[in-house]
Order: sequence, then C-alpha cells, then structure tokens
Amino acid sequence: MKYIASLNDDIYFNLAVEEYVFNNFKDDSYLLFWKNDKSLVLGKYQNVFEEINIKAAENLDIKVARRNSGGGTVFHDQGNLNYSFIKDYNPNSFVDYDVFLNPVISALESLGINAAKKRTSDIAIDGKKISGSAQAIAGGRILHHGTLLFDTDLSMLHDLLKTAEGEFTSNAVKSTRSQVTNIKEHIANHAMTIDEFQTLLLKTMFPEGIQEVEFSGQDWAAIRNLSQSKYSTWAWNYGNSPRFSYVKESTLGGASVSLSLQVENGIIVQCEVLKGQLPVNNIEDAVRGLRYSYTVINNRLNELLSKSNAEEIDVAKLALCFF
Repeated sequence: MKYIASLNDDIYFNLAVEEYVFNNFKDDSYLLFWKNDKSLVLGKYQNVFEEINIKAAENLDIKVARRNSGGGTVFHDQGNLNYSFIKDYNPNSFVDYDVFLNPVISALESLGINAAKKRTSDIAIDGKKISGSAQAIAGGRILHHGTLLFDTDLSMLHDLLKTAEGEFTSNAVKSTRSQVTNIKEHIANHAMTIDEFQTLLLKTMFPEGIQEVEFSGQDWAAIRNLSQSKYSTWAWNYGNSPRFSYVKESTLGGASVSLSLQVENGIIVQCEVLKGQLPVNNIEDAVRGLRYSYTVINNRLNELLSKSNAEEIDVAKLALCFF
C-alpha cells in the first residue's frame, strides 16, 4: 500500500485528487488522508435541498460538494480528518465495510480510544458517531472513504444539517441523523492537534512505514482540471439532485400562507400558492426558471418589491416561505 497526504484544504480539489487516484493509479493499493475547510458533502444520490440548511450555507459561504459514492451528508472542517482506501476489487469476492473499518478501529483502540463499529458503515464511541463511510466501485477498483471527527465544530454541524420545516417528496437517498462526538474528548491528551493525531494514526496503522507518493506536474494539471470542470460546478453539486416537490406552510403578516414548488435539476419549474395570499403579484411566474437558491429568490423578491414600492414587506421572511 502507498500513502498520499493532501496539503490542500479545498473540498473540490480533494475530491478531484481522490477520483484521479481512483481512476488512474492502479499499480497498488492507496491510503489518502485529507482535511477541508468548512464544507458540506453529499452522497451521489441525494437531494442537496432536502439535506442541508440552504439559507445558512449560503449566508456563511459554505462550500457544498457532491461525491461519487452513495451514503449521507456530512460536514467537514479543519477538525475533521478524511481517509480514503483504494484497492483492487474482485466482483467474485465479497468485500464488506469491515475490511476497511477494522484497521481504522484497531488503530483508534491502540491510541486508547474505545471505538466500535455502529450500523453498517459507522464508527462510534459509547454509541456516539465519530465516523461515517461510503463506497464506490468502478474499473475493477473499490474506493472506501470516511470521516473522523477529531475536533469538529459540532454546533455548526448541527445548524448546517438542520432539515427544512416543509415537506419534501422525492426518491432521493435520505441521511440518517445520529448523535455525534469528537475523538478529542475521549483521549487523555486534550492538547493533541489533528495533525499529531493524523501522524499517530498513520504510524499505528503502518508501524513498518509506508511509501509516500508525489504527483507529477501532469497529475496536478489533470486534478486541477477535474476540480474546476466537475466538482466545483453548480450543475454537479446542485443540478444533479433528483426532482422533487416541496410544500411549506408559513405565517406572513399574521396570516397563514402555503406554497408548493416543483424543482427539477435544481431549477424551479412550478410554483403554486395553495393557501393565503403573497404580497407580490404573479409570484408564480416570477420564480419559475430560477435556481432554487435562497440568495437568488431573495434577490428576485427584492427586485419585484422595489418595483411595486412595497417597502413595508419583510423580504427575508417572504423568502423563507420557499424554504
């Protein structure tokens, strides 16, 4: 097995690194370690609008990314260590999650952490989740990747993964919400940094050492291109969400109002006021064709209201009727 450590903290770049190694480095098995700035990462088959707090993510300028594997939505920050195993896959030999989870669990246990498998693909301490993982198979290779919550901002995690108040109808894969904890809370050395944790974890997993891989200039160029052309695009991260309907009942100006939306490829294709009245004429036509984005809708409503001189209306509250 060979080792790759990414020093980049951009989620789009790191997902591109992972895919590039998965598709092109087939001479050996590989372990990748990587960390990201604040970002939300969805499973390939999920509806981004159903999984995250869109308003909070946009207001905080949190990057939203879609990975190539299934599973649920996770929050990344500099307190979260991501790992990826890539190896040959034989369709005639069953490979389950334990093949990859057990070495991680054993390494954590050797560091004095009482870790154990939970459900099919999670690792927990005293029943609280510290790691979730997912897998993808292609080209005779298997990718298994997971998170390790070392010192993550759990309050931000909860806020950004807070589900909307309305009702979604879609065939998207839904996340399973779990109680979580940080590994750092369960180790004796509370002064340990995540970089020190990464070093110890690697030494524990490979006491004899492991060969580290360096990319060529051609590799870096291909990775940057993949990051820009796929992982950082709105079409991949938002537009790939399965079509869905959304109904929400809100209170606006003391009156109840209910909206119904139909969204396809991240675009509003139908809007209907089911109950009450909104203080904007022809709002159904005004939002049709827009990206289903809090910022985009808020800007459109501001534009409409400025033309009608309806300054007394709280645009922020009106926009929330859509989310």
